[in-house]
Amino acid sequence: MFSLIDWLVVGLYLVGTTVLGHRLRGPQANTRDFFLGNRDVPWQAVTASSVATTISAVTFISVPALVYADGGNLVYLQFAVAGIISRIIVAYWLLPRYYQDLYFSPYDYASKSLGSWAGRFASMLFLVGGVLGQGVRVYATALVLELLTGWALSQSIMLIGLFSILWTWMGGIRTVIWTDVVQFFVLIGSALFVLAFILGKVDQSWSEIINLAGASGKLDLVDWSTDPRVAMTFWAALLAMPFQNVAVYGTDQLFVQRLLCCRDEKAARKAVLWSTIGEIVPMVMLAVGLVLYAFYQQYPMANEFSILVAERGDRVFPVFIISELPAGIRGLMIAGLLSAAISSLDSILAALSQITYKLLFSNRIKFVAAVDISRAIVLLWGLVLCLMAYAMADSRLNLIDLAFTMTTYTYGPLLGVMVMSMVGMRRGYLVIPAALVSIILVVVLNHPGLVLPSKADASPLLAWPWLFPIGTISCLLVAYSSDLIADYSDKLKAS
Repeated sequence: MFSLIDWLVVGLYLVGTTVLGHRLRGPQANTRDFFLGNRDVPWQAVTASSVATTISAVTFISVPALVYADGGNLVYLQFAVAGIISRIIVAYWLLPRYYQDLYFSPYDYASKSLGSWAGRFASMLFLVGGVLGQGVRVYATALVLELLTGWALSQSIMLIGLFSILWTWMGGIRTVIWTDVVQFFVLIGSALFVLAFILGKVDQSWSEIINLAGASGKLDLVDWSTDPRVAMTFWAALLAMPFQNVAVYGTDQLFVQRLLCCRDEKAARKAVLWSTIGEIVPMVMLAVGLVLYAFYQQYPMANEFSILVAERGDRVFPVFIISELPAGIRGLMIAGLLSAAISSLDSILAALSQITYKLLFSNRIKFVAAVDISRAIVLLWGLVLCLMAYAMADSRLNLIDLAFTMTTYTYGPLLGVMVMSMVGMRRGYLVIPAALVSIILVVVLNHPGLVLPSKADASPLLAWPWLFPIGTISCLLVAYSSDLIADYSDKLKAS
């Protein structure tokens, strides 16, 4: 159903953003330019880039489906509480430490505090978590392109990967940030436009839509359940998700790299606090889900589309784009979705390449330009992420659950390592076995069948929000318990 006009809109967007990124790339004389933008990027641009990276295709596709689905409601909005809490913690507790020296990543800080092996291990945790988490975002957008264009999933993934690699290759983090600024406005504009468009299609006022949604239980905002197997509850938002959000904004190089591009700590603090405006986008997409529900109550979905949605609930918004939006506007929406996917992928490519360069090549490059090596690493990680996205095709989880579950394995122990870096530990090497124990614990809680083969198809023992604090706290407990045992052992030997 994609017309020539749609292709022209998407093509103009991709070409225009590529040209803009090339013009704004700035100098590329060394790795400080390539990875930190010479630390002179305006904080406003860093804010927009952080928001654009946070808002992935998962947000665009799955959040409306959370409301539209049978029994769907607005409880996802509870997680905004965690976003606010975590940004304050990052702004006033973590950032001052990261600006004590010319650190390229939070793992440089961990190396200085706990020793080089701890920093290297934290870097590897990030590499694994980055590939798992961002692969979902590429996969989500590829699903939509596959549905809209008829391309194979692999072709859709490669298109996203190609432009992400190109934009990162051209100018490192500076190009990534400035193209993200463009994508920020495309994303916000697309979300608001589709909301207005659907409102114009239904023969109901906003108040009537709200009444219809309320009668169906779709306006429920708070879930007070204390069942730890339920993901989106108030208690998970208040007690568990701040761990995930602090790990995202304060220990994940994907986001911290942007903050380190600011001129100073004060500018970085403004960037992270103002990025709270990104919480508006999930609110808009939840509203899209409400009006989609009203629309399809008035105009029932065609049978061929209802079959697609029944197979996978995440398809409801893409189906609306296919069947209801006029030519040209369809292309604009796909440009918005591509914005989300490419923004996420080029951001993680810049972060993955920087950490890989630091691990493998820092202080060892003699005859080959460091920036050229960095670009080669970008290409390598781009291919790895595309393969990871393709490997997720067999998952039956909805995209929200899949995206968060993929990060449970590494965010908890990564946050634990960074906490130990900040409060101090004499035996820094202990963070490695502690983090490994934490990872194993989370894997078992996610996949109990690994321990009990008779329950190979068993559901996770706990909902994914609770795995973040469990991962962090277990890492800290094992590390500090081991440290105390080592102290006691040393005293016995001395006596």
